Amino acid sequence: MDFKKFKLPMKDIPFIGVLVLFAGFSLYGILSFSATFNEYADNMYASVVAVDTVTKEASTGEYIFSDVTTIHENAAAIAYFKQVGWINGYDDGSFKPDNLVNRAEFLTILANVLEVDFMGGVYENCFTDVKNEWFSPFVCYAKSAGWVGGYGDGSFKPGQTINRVEAFKISVGAFGLTVPSGVVEKPYPDVEVSIWYAPYAQLAKDGGIFAGENFEAGKLMTRAACVQMVYNILFFAGLI
Repeated sequence: MDFKKFKLPMKDIPFIGVLVLFAGFSLYGILSFSATFNEYADNMYASVVAVDTVTKEASTGEYIFSDVTTIHENAAAIAYFKQVGWINGYDDGSFKPDNLVNRAEFLTILANVLEVDFMGGVYENCFTDVKNEWFSPFVCYAKSAGWVGGYGDGSFKPGQTINRVEAFKISVGAFGLTVPSGVVEKPYPDVEVSIWYAPYAQLAKDGGIFAGENFEAGKLMTRAACVQMVYNILFFAGLI
């Protein structure tokens, strides 16, 4: 075949050159996007596999605890906590995810997660209502570490149910997270810029700690909610 017969007219050469150049950039873009997407997909897959593995290893069939199935909205967090030994449940095999948590119990959860070493110290008589009860080491350690300060009357109210803003504020101190110095607009519809916990709400918003449109500062915390919040904080802080 005489390829000379297919010689392009000179006027068409610039146009063809542009097409070739465009095709080259397009191919490069596709390959670059493909590589980036594959890397992203690999990371996401690794994350999903890790959580899925934790859930499976911490569960028996469809149950993590007798009252917590693997499709529970907080299943991954509860399974993770169970597997690493931060929660054990009750003697009957239940977890009681909807039970409310008091202030002393919450500090116990944090101490377990942070693997606090009491180093043989004596932690008691740190508040007017905290003497030498079972929870006194956790409460008094938390006070010495600056996680909690108690109330103006010198009490801690260990048996009082903890609410969302209290639990989050204590967690921020325990994990050493940095709170925004100021808030210029409402982080949630139900959080005014001038209220004392607005910076904490902003941090929670930035970290995706709580689901839902509102912050709900006064919402009482259940066992499942506490586990999920701390689990989300760990993710946000890059600790898991």
